[in-house]
Amino acid sequence: MKGIVSTTLLFSVVVLSQGVFAQEALHEAVDSGDLATVKKMVKKGEIEEIYCGKLSANDAASAYEKIFKQMPDESFAACPSQFAYGYGVKVCGNAKALNACTEVVTYLLNDGLAGNVNALDALDKVAKAALKTKAFAKPVKEQVDTTMWVACPKKGKAKEECLAQCIAQADSMYDVAHKLSCPAKPEHYVDTTVMVSKPSPLYEKLTKGFKEGFWSCPMSVAEKFANLMQANAKALSIPDTAIPSIKYVQRWAEQHKADSTALPGGQLFRFCTAWQPQVDSVLASLELEARCPVFETFTDPRDGQVYKVKDINGVKWFVQNLNYALEEGSICYDREDENCKAYGRLYTQETAKTACPDGSRLATDDDWKMLEVYAGGASEAAVKLRSNGSDDFAFTAMFGGYANKNGISTTIGEGAYFWTDKADGDKRGTARSMFSTDKEVSSISVDKEFYLAVRCIKMGE
Repeated sequence: MKGIVSTTLLFSVVVLSQGVFAQEALHEAVDSGDLATVKKMVKKGEIEEIYCGKLSANDAASAYEKIFKQMPDESFAACPSQFAYGYGVKVCGNAKALNACTEVVTYLLNDGLAGNVNALDALDKVAKAALKTKAFAKPVKEQVDTTMWVACPKKGKAKEECLAQCIAQADSMYDVAHKLSCPAKPEHYVDTTVMVSKPSPLYEKLTKGFKEGFWSCPMSVAEKFANLMQANAKALSIPDTAIPSIKYVQRWAEQHKADSTALPGGQLFRFCTAWQPQVDSVLASLELEARCPVFETFTDPRDGQVYKVKDINGVKWFVQNLNYALEEGSICYDREDENCKAYGRLYTQETAKTACPDGSRLATDDDWKMLEVYAGGASEAAVKLRSNGSDDFAFTAMFGGYANKNGISTTIGEGAYFWTDKADGDKRGTARSMFSTDKEVSSISVDKEFYLAVRCIKMGE
């Protein structure tokens, strides 16, 4: 008996050790970008869990395609980003993968609401695939515990007892009409379980996501949300009157004129971002004084990138994050170029001080203080400055997160962090932060080697 136990234990230890070594080898291959080895290990069945690390979405989908197909829910849990972007279209074409497809849609919607253009492009393809999968349109049946009136037995002592219950329960509920109906139609109020039919959770997710997305996303991607809603309106039964468009703007402006109410600045700018100059034409035809914000442009001579500039209380702010690539002291969030396109680059404070192009400079601590006062005070200013707020001044603060001195990135979609010129001791600098759900603009002390966003100020002509 002892010999058998010892042999079994030895075998278990060997298998466990092999599994541990296999996972170490997988991590090493993934982290070094050795896709061929990853594919070979997957093909031989040598892995015990999925690990994607920094694999691109396409590479992860290529390496793990068989596993993604067989285990979509587990695969999404292990590699949500790679699965959503690299395999989302395929999983949403699989009639048996409703849950995984819904998770993909949720993930891409959240990225889109953070201003990620790539997420909305991916969501466009995923939604088309999902809405072509007929099984996803079926209502979902679900058992629900409830309490309701149920007919009494038709005869005997049970009927008499039930009739008494009917009267007593109606009395306790002050339901006079039901009490009067008890003799002719005796019922009693009981706990029961019923089967109810609910709309497809995927269809609900898409409908709500598109409708709410236009109004809560950064203005830079508002038009994309409107286009998504328009493209999928028929399949999702979204009425034309609910879809933002220039016709919607016409009705909106006419209503405000009829009510003699001012046009909400945030809504106006949202429409302007999507459909300028048509919006100004609508306002002019109705003889309304309000107009879309006026932007200047600034072309960075170093790489040709063009930035919008807005005069806010006499200061000409870049209303986009700087995105000039420097070899030292600047990175993209997660070191992904696509994040730079969406949110601009992140810089250390020393780099930030010299990163702005000739003819502009880094926004100072005093610049920020003046902006906060103009926007109603630091405790309230974020509402008027953040991209998903009223954004009354078209400042459009994007939530591009930050990275620590090791380049580890965090809070994308939630936090916006901007360097100022001000030091806070030898190793720290002063920055500004705001969050997607808060009113406050905070002055914070940050390690100078952390990577934050940069807003430039255009200097005098």
